[in-house]
Amino acid sequence: MRRQLRVIAGVGALLVLTVTGCTTVSTESDQVALHYDAGAFSSTTYQACVTQNNRTWDGPGERYYVYPAGQRTFDFTGNEGSESTPFVVVSKDNQELTVSGGLTFHLDTSCEDEGGMLREFHEEIGLKFQPVMDDDGRTTKHWLDLLRFYVGQPLHKAMTTEAQKYDWLALYNDPATRAAFETAINEDLGAAVQATTGGRAYFLQFNLTLQKPTPRQDLVDGLAAVQVAITERRAIIEQNATVEEKLKQIRQLVEVLGPEGYILYEVFQRCLTDETAKGCPTFLPVPAGSSVDLNAGRPATTD
Repeated sequence: MRRQLRVIAGVGALLVLTVTGCTTVSTESDQVALHYDAGAFSSTTYQACVTQNNRTWDGPGERYYVYPAGQRTFDFTGNEGSESTPFVVVSKDNQELTVSGGLTFHLDTSCEDEGGMLREFHEEIGLKFQPVMDDDGRTTKHWLDLLRFYVGQPLHKAMTTEAQKYDWLALYNDPATRAAFETAINEDLGAAVQATTGGRAYFLQFNLTLQKPTPRQDLVDGLAAVQVAITERRAIIEQNATVEEKLKQIRQLVEVLGPEGYILYEVFQRCLTDETAKGCPTFLPVPAGSSVDLNAGRPATTD
């Protein structure tokens, strides 16, 4: 009887050990996991893929590697929580510009048949950056390090190469140039990332959005000074045109009234517009020799 009780107790202990030592995983809607058999008495081998919104459990020693699914981001604005600071590029005319923005993409999490692209990515790259997600479903610093190397570096290289095709002022001030700059990087980014991952398209569906590049402050200040100079020159040209028109009017009045008559005319005009003026003439003298015809409008008389 005692022997039987010991056997039962032993079985109970084994059940407790089995239950408490099991390995579980529960994926969210934006997660997938890879299951590997890593028991104490077996080699580490791939078992299965756990897709989104699934929960599974296995015996002790099993391993699950969780990866983010769906759209991911690479923010290089330098703001709190961003993946990177803005990138510095050099223009065709050898001027530095700081470029910030955001990139969206997908990690290829297809794992049909023997694990698909996700298993290949995990065994070629992902294992070096574990864990990429913590127990609360958040990406870790290891995931950030992975992104900065395999996405951030080729992105910076593509931006640097494309910036060499444009002058800094066009990148800074011309919307059409900025649009062409952004489009070209979007088109080349997939190939640039694949060059880093050994030619494998582990990352897909890139969509880059750039903010307006920012040159050094001295270039911005110089550009503002040029605009001020242009504005001042235009003002001078307009002022000279006004003066020239005024001189033309004066010449015409002098031809009609003579020099002295023009002076009296100006005095009379000021008196008409200034009610407080004193000593104003009540008539306008016509100097001798002027071209003014005093008889204009009078009826002709006969002797």
